[in-house]
Amino acid sequence: MKNLVGRTFTSLLLGVLAFGSVAQAQFIERVIKANIPFEFSVDGKTFPAGKYRLVSVSPEVLQLRDAEGRFLTGVLTNSVETLDAPGNPKLRFYGEDGRYVLTEVWHNDLIGQRLPLPKSLDKVGKRKAGHTEIVAADNSR
Repeated sequence: MKNLVGRTFTSLLLGVLAFGSVAQAQFIERVIKANIPFEFSVDGKTFPAGKYRLVSVSPEVLQLRDAEGRFLTGVLTNSVETLDAPGNPKLRFYGEDGRYVLTEVWHNDLIGQRLPLPKSLDKVGKRKAGHTEIVAADNSR
């Protein structure tokens, strides 16, 4: 009886571990390369103008990396949809008074990633005083 319970438990555990690794392997990292021409912020951190990589490591996680691929910051995102797929990857920034915040990342499909807005921007955004800036990007690795 002990052997049967032990073998059953071991089989179940191995099955769960095997399924978990298969489920994790289904998402392929998506990389967008962009030359951002202005200072901007992501997740409360400010970055200078320059070349960056935005890497979707899962549908909910976006990483900002420098041009050499070194990790700078990561942020949890929400999915956002559109009826018109962009032809090329695009980054959407909200700008006001020369300050820009990355708000959305669009690969060339119907589903993008929306970044959470900082509380200060959320209040400003309600006034509709700012503007949106879109940066065309490249999705080659």
